[in-house]
Amino acid sequence: MIRTLFERREGNLASNQERRKLFCQVIPTYNEAENIEALVGRLESIRNRIPFDLRIIVVDDNSSDGTADKVKELQKRLDNLSLVQRPAPAGIGSAYLDGFEYAVTNFNADYLGEIDADLQHPPEVLIEMCNVAASGNDVVIASRYVKGGGAKEWSFSRKIVSKGANLLTRIFLRTPVADSTSGYRVLSRKAVESLFGFKVSSKGYSFQTESLYAYKKSGMSFAEVPYKFEIRRAGKTKLNKNEMWQFAKTTIKTGIFGLRRKE
Repeated sequence: MIRTLFERREGNLASNQERRKLFCQVIPTYNEAENIEALVGRLESIRNRIPFDLRIIVVDDNSSDGTADKVKELQKRLDNLSLVQRPAPAGIGSAYLDGFEYAVTNFNADYLGEIDADLQHPPEVLIEMCNVAASGNDVVIASRYVKGGGAKEWSFSRKIVSKGANLLTRIFLRTPVADSTSGYRVLSRKAVESLFGFKVSSKGYSFQTESLYAYKKSGMSFAEVPYKFEIRRAGKTKLNKNEMWQFAKTTIKTGIFGLRRKE
């Protein structure tokens, strides 16, 4: 009788303890050898301050500067760092989709993150973002355009481009957030799986607004957390006039025709 009661109590305790949820931070890279070690280090420094277990997944597009080699060196001392190597540059949007699929398939991720590798997205903001996600929000966006947010040392032209892109997105996609173009996000598994159900056409930066539209159409919940966009300290930006043109074209096309669901 005593043993039966003990086993019953142990079973109740086990059933009441949920598996600690897993957050997979996906980092697309192309020639970011000068930044990746610092970024991974800063993510590791907050590992115990977020409400989830942390795994870092670097998706590298065959960088010519040794980015993948840097990651392999880091893997020797980090048990939560994965590397996905792709044969050639294929765009940040497709890198995120590949990273999300890898995280869900191999690690059964509960939450997934987007972050730039160039340290313009301060990793420390993830603490608040993950807490907001844990409270029940499917799409948590680090925003430059809510109270407390902003950008450091932006030129006038860069400000105009960013605000114009957000205005275009609000007009055509009616996204329910202030910073539609932010590529710094924490997403629930439900949101990512809803995205998998759409035919996303963009391989580049317009993936951000196209995916946001998919989340809206799927009825996901949204929240924004303020952050200060940092300046790039090393390496070269991948944003160029062609990316801007593709962004405008994809946003307008999506607003007019919508997104097709996979059959």
